[in-house]
Amino acid sequence: MPSFGFGTQHVVLAQDEEEIILETILAVKAALQAQAEKRDLAGIGDLLTQEDRQAICHRADQLLTHTFTFDKTWDMERCLTPYQLEPLDYSAIRNDDPEWCFMLNRMDWLSDLMLAGVITGNKAYYQAGIDDIMTWLDQHPVIQPQNSTRTLDTGIRLVNIVDALVYLNDAHQLTDQALQRIVAHLLAQASYLRDQYIPKYKTSNWGSIQTASLLMVLPILDPARHEQGLLDWAGQELQAQVSLQVLDDGMQWEQSTMYHVEVLNYLLRVIACAEGVDAGVIAALRPAAVAMTRALLLTLPPTGELEPFGDTDRIPAQDVFDRAALILGGQRVAGYTNATLDLEDLYWLGANAARRFSEIATGQPDAMCFDGTDSGNFAIRSSWRPDADFLFFNHGPLGSGHGHSDNGHVAIYGHGQPLLVDSGRFTYREDHPLRAALKAMPAHNVVMIDDDAPSQPDGSWGYLRYGTPLKPYVRHRGQVHYLEGTLISDHPLSVWTRKIVMLPGSVWVITDEVHQAGHHEMTQRFHLDPTVTATTEGDRVDLNDDWQLLNPGRVAVTTGPFSPRYNELTDHAIVQFDTAFDDCCAVTTILAPKAVAVEAIPICQNLETPVPEQEGSAWRIRLSAQESYSVGIFHRELFRGKKIYGLDGVPFHAQVAVVHRTGEDTALLRIKL
Repeated sequence: MPSFGFGTQHVVLAQDEEEIILETILAVKAALQAQAEKRDLAGIGDLLTQEDRQAICHRADQLLTHTFTFDKTWDMERCLTPYQLEPLDYSAIRNDDPEWCFMLNRMDWLSDLMLAGVITGNKAYYQAGIDDIMTWLDQHPVIQPQNSTRTLDTGIRLVNIVDALVYLNDAHQLTDQALQRIVAHLLAQASYLRDQYIPKYKTSNWGSIQTASLLMVLPILDPARHEQGLLDWAGQELQAQVSLQVLDDGMQWEQSTMYHVEVLNYLLRVIACAEGVDAGVIAALRPAAVAMTRALLLTLPPTGELEPFGDTDRIPAQDVFDRAALILGGQRVAGYTNATLDLEDLYWLGANAARRFSEIATGQPDAMCFDGTDSGNFAIRSSWRPDADFLFFNHGPLGSGHGHSDNGHVAIYGHGQPLLVDSGRFTYREDHPLRAALKAMPAHNVVMIDDDAPSQPDGSWGYLRYGTPLKPYVRHRGQVHYLEGTLISDHPLSVWTRKIVMLPGSVWVITDEVHQAGHHEMTQRFHLDPTVTATTEGDRVDLNDDWQLLNPGRVAVTTGPFSPRYNELTDHAIVQFDTAFDDCCAVTTILAPKAVAVEAIPICQNLETPVPEQEGSAWRIRLSAQESYSVGIFHRELFRGKKIYGLDGVPFHAQVAVVHRTGEDTALLRIKL
């Protein structure tokens, strides 16, 4: 009579129990085979380029010696340094970072072994995958909380092992005994996720990834629906999580674009693997996935890479829009799409999906702006061409521990290239000084008074204090755009308002207004992309050979750390302007091409008397001999005197106004009343 193994424990089965288990294993194998046929695994090899084949086999050969490199696009904590484990130990920590252990236990790397098996027909790759899975089971006879069994990683691991089982079963590499043991252990891990579920998971990407994982794997691991209650719970909980986590503007609330994508990726997978999941759940998830895809697309810089915002790496995001077009319907995004499915998508969607993908038409969105009034995230682009101008502005709530001290932060791309950027994240290590430093205000393009930060990180995930952001104001008038955000700080009480005018011709006017009683010094920091150099010339800073940054304050150019991706670090230039003031001040920074002429002009009250600069400022910005924009911004409410004003000879009444002259034509745009 056969024995049933789970970990190191074995029991002898009665005849009826043996028959039930045999029926269950046959049902699981049928479910796995159905997935293989749906994906057409045999056709995947024909779609891989020679470069893909070489890269896959190289990584798989490393895995045969238990050498791990975490360099996939959406690896949350990348590590490009290869580390060998001999013997394979799933509790091992390398790179002095527990996150390395978490990455190891997610088992995303199994896909390379499976694809290498498909490409070469070499069964050693399949066997290595089986051995690595069995080693994990051997090292975890009991599922209990430890580094290797964190709930987030357990959810991801479930999906990755089941994906591998589809390949192993299709290649006839799984014995019934091995499959029986793996399935029993995976179902125990699935139950563990519900047992370990805590309230904060309702609003965390941890929670939605776990429940989405259960919806993907349970219909395959439990075709007889013995765990129907667990499946129903996961569906109901994921719906609740999405309703809490996805804001009405489509952004995931945690204030990190990368984790927005992580949640979106799993929603897309659930929708794509809808078999066995209640239709009502899929219907509830689809609108959220559509809104999240739109928000991501409209906040995407013209480089096609995510702008580091919160805990976010510079990652090319084309694959997200490709899989969204395939799974949700709609067009591929022209200029932001791959020629064929991304390798990771091809792995779990298969050759049939790749053939459907090739038939999807391309197009571009009509929208140029994202107004995230709920998240406080705003993005404006001049076009969908690679050389577009682009602005990203954040002035929302903190979000989760992945959020940074970045209220009022602005990132700017000129002619498609990054100019003003976020400094990145680098690490999650509690003991590393750069973790808190890169989350802090000085690492962002923001304002500080006397170098005191109203928002201060406390370690890797917490905060000592955080200012109060007021709801931003936004206005679009044709190709002229206006954004405004105010932050209130206490101890001492201070109010800081950032006003941004984006003009055609690649011009940005950034005015910072501060109210704080007493004598103080305002510091404005602007972090430059590592490709940008800065040299000072009077009150002008030249950026490379093409751009100028104008500000009347004392200027200094320093260097600081910049992290484009987790575990990657370089230096970049930081331009700092300092201005002393009493009680209140307003200082404007203008970023424009060097060919653009900028001059200060007055705002005239009653059309004749110049308004004091501390009350209102204006500039004439000449794009050419035939075209100019004049921008006027009031810094406070004028409550005395006549309320008719003049800007560049044009009467107006508004808090912010723009005069556009082209040849003999003049147009007044009232931006903020």
